[in-house]
Amino acid sequence: MVKKMYYLETNSLRILANKLKRAEILDNCYTSLLSICEILSGINDDSSWIERKGILTKVFISNIKTDLDLPETKLYKAYDIQINSKIPDSILLIGGLLMKSQSYADFLDKIIQSYLAEYWAFLRIYDKNSDGFFKESFKDRQSNFDYSDPNLIPNFNNRWDNLTDNPSLKLRILNDLIVYFAETHLKSNSVIKVNKSLEDLVKSYDHSLDIFYISIGYFTGTKILFKNAPSRNDYFDLNHLTYLRNRTDIIVSNDKMVIKIMKKLHPDNILSTTDLEDIFKK
Repeated sequence: MVKKMYYLETNSLRILANKLKRAEILDNCYTSLLSICEILSGINDDSSWIERKGILTKVFISNIKTDLDLPETKLYKAYDIQINSKIPDSILLIGGLLMKSQSYADFLDKIIQSYLAEYWAFLRIYDKNSDGFFKESFKDRQSNFDYSDPNLIPNFNNRWDNLTDNPSLKLRILNDLIVYFAETHLKSNSVIKVNKSLEDLVKSYDHSLDIFYISIGYFTGTKILFKNAPSRNDYFDLNHLTYLRNRTDIIVSNDKMVIKIMKKLHPDNILSTTDLEDIFKK
């Protein structure tokens, strides 16, 4: 039987940083490289250096289990496409330099002296680039969408409102999304050249991203159908769902958008930080 694990995304990790020394937290929770990236990327002055150094020091000292893949890497690995990258190790090294630094200026100097300036620059623009790419892709899909069917909204609502009670429909939607994301790996602008057919990619999919796929499918469909633009960091926030590796993993988040989507589609896979603390008090 797979053990139930609680994933601490960035905000919940920050909120619970002082409690990471507790055995029940360390035994039952994990976080991700994405959360560490977000903490580091917010350092831009002396004040943020003090705050985030304190948080990340507690995270590193705790030795909490950490998934060291970025979401983009997970999108490849789910289809058995292996990629090699120095980014995870370099980001962890930057975190180590933060802990050793005596000031914001000293932190920046240590990054340069350690030949990590390229990876620091990557961190500084990572969220903006991910968000920008998603918005551009979203605009293209919205501009080409056929809004002529008067039953679009009723059909959409009927399709998604009772999805948890309709496993066959959920499976059909999921299969469509598995194919869609497999196709993105075969595009000419894909970062990794994939020498597999679409059929082989789909067959190799390991279902580790099912929760993310269903959630991003609903989010994107809602925004397109109702002609709403995604808010800043929406896609980045949803990327935390790539770390829910199986049906028993639970994301711990206070983000309103994430909670709304998860309560609708995956109500058993979402808790607030208060909910988690209540569980461990019992």
